Amino acid sequence: MQDPFTWAFPLGRFFGIPVKVNVLFPLVAAGLILRAAFQKDVPSGSWIDAAMLMALLFVVVLLHEFGHCFGARAVDGDAQEVMMWPLGGLAFVDVPHTPRANFIATAAGPAVNVIICIVSGLLFCWMTNFQIRLPLNPIPAAPPLGWSPYRVDDAGTILLYKWDGSLPESGIVPMPTPLAWVVTARLFWISWVTLLLNVLVPGFPLDGGRMFQCAVWWRTDYRRGTLAAVYAGFIVALVFGIVAILGNELLALCLALFIYVACRRQWVILEGGGEDSLLGYDFSQGYTSLERDQPPPRRRRPRPNFWQRWWQRRAQRKRQQQEQQKIAEERRMDQLLEKVQRDGLHSLTDEERRFLKRVSDKYKNRQ
Repeated sequence: MQDPFTWAFPLGRFFGIPVKVNVLFPLVAAGLILRAAFQKDVPSGSWIDAAMLMALLFVVVLLHEFGHCFGARAVDGDAQEVMMWPLGGLAFVDVPHTPRANFIATAAGPAVNVIICIVSGLLFCWMTNFQIRLPLNPIPAAPPLGWSPYRVDDAGTILLYKWDGSLPESGIVPMPTPLAWVVTARLFWISWVTLLLNVLVPGFPLDGGRMFQCAVWWRTDYRRGTLAAVYAGFIVALVFGIVAILGNELLALCLALFIYVACRRQWVILEGGGEDSLLGYDFSQGYTSLERDQPPPRRRRPRPNFWQRWWQRRAQRKRQQQEQQKIAEERRMDQLLEKVQRDGLHSLTDEERRFLKRVSDKYKNRQ
């Protein structure tokens, strides 16, 4: 039976890429909207602001993941699937095993956020006659600490400020705040926060951590690059955990736990040589030659707990999917080679040429 945490429903296929939504995403979004609706001492209608923010966040994250997919295709890779879940999105891509290819595929996601910020920022400045500043402070707090994307009164007023930080005079900002201004300001702010979070936080598995991994990988090797990103991720998880405790922020705590679990899993895989070392405690080969020389202790292996069984099922499904994908790729490779023998190399389309090159490079790297 499939684990409920892995349940997802299809959203559709865009640009040839299937998009799925994890069942936890709408549940978490509904919880945040309800929290805004029933929170004490907040203006009525705050749940509408939360709903709009959730919708804009979904769009921004989805476009961000498409950026990773297009970046993978730009380096002769391919995109398999996009999964939307509560803490962001996951783009399952297949790229050549080189630091340059991985860096480009990773950086393409934040590049989409840059484009969104430029377009929405210019549109907001144009609508406000360049008199109202953009919400550049990423801290979602009341002024002067930051900019709050939520309303401040029952009429739906959103506080906006001039470039010098002062409130605009009466008449510059119509009352209530125009909806177009609110939407573009929130769109810019969400994309800006997403960009800063993914680029400035050098912890695996965030984009900043992966780009840091590629930079170290380019100067040294893959193992050292991954270890550097993993260690940086442990530090980032600790910082986010402290911030979550001090600020009573549940999402920050969830993000800290996610980063820690992802880094821990990647570290064990790297040290153990595969997922089986983490999931099944199969340390038969040992970590070093010294351990291989020593006989294993005679003790009963403990029964895997819930999370270990979940990782085992996930690893098994992943191996099955990889085997099915390998069979499908070999079948299509044979068909394309027959087509080349029959009609010549010029008969292949651009997509078929990319497929042949990607599969050939994959098998070369495995040798």
